[in-house]
Amino acid sequence: MKYLKKKLFSLTIVAIIAIGSLASVYGYHELIWEWEGAGHSACGHQGVTGAAESAIGTLVLTVNETDPLAPYQKFTLEIDVLNFTEAIPDPYYRRIMVCIPGMIGDNDDFSSSPGTQIMNRRERVDDTYGSYDPSDTDNVFELIAPGAAGNYTLFGLVLAGFNHSGSAPAANDAEMNITFIQDSVDIEVVAPAGPGNGNGNGTPVDSIPGFLTIVLVSSISIAVFAVVLKVRRKKRIID
Repeated sequence: MKYLKKKLFSLTIVAIIAIGSLASVYGYHELIWEWEGAGHSACGHQGVTGAAESAIGTLVLTVNETDPLAPYQKFTLEIDVLNFTEAIPDPYYRRIMVCIPGMIGDNDDFSSSPGTQIMNRRERVDDTYGSYDPSDTDNVFELIAPGAAGNYTLFGLVLAGFNHSGSAPAANDAEMNITFIQDSVDIEVVAPAGPGNGNGNGTPVDSIPGFLTIVLVSSISIAVFAVVLKVRRKKRIID
């Protein structure tokens, strides 16, 4: 029995190491938690001179909601790319990554549901205008608004030359400098008006959600009823 437990423990450790290794290999290609703009360097490349902004490329950022958002409300941000001509020739071969970067603006105040994308790599701009506006949802990102009311700046980012190789053997990761386009959109978050939210900053004040109120009142009522029955039963026994 002791040998079996030891064997299972060893197999578990090996499985954890193997899964971790696979995750690091596949996750590395989409590793970007910090973005510094034109001052950014490396990103897994060696010998690069840094990041340069596209000369004429622009982004169109579209939020699916026209009204101010409520705290923690889900919404989508679509990122369309126009005139990213630097991404067309060798060594990028039209390949780009579309993403929501961290550590810039108020991006860290936003979150996303588990399993939803915050980046999409190896997409392609067209070979005429360097634009990207797909018919699918590869450039649409589902996000969750911050929990506190206020005005926020949300950045979208498109990169060419980030941790990827072109289709030709001559295209080496170490030879690729980063060319990027970034832009932002203003997001307003407004706390719902009502009891307990009169301060308007998204912080609940002595408020209990409706379903919790029902549960609380029901629980108290049942407890009081049980106590009354117990007292009456004791009284009958004494009598």
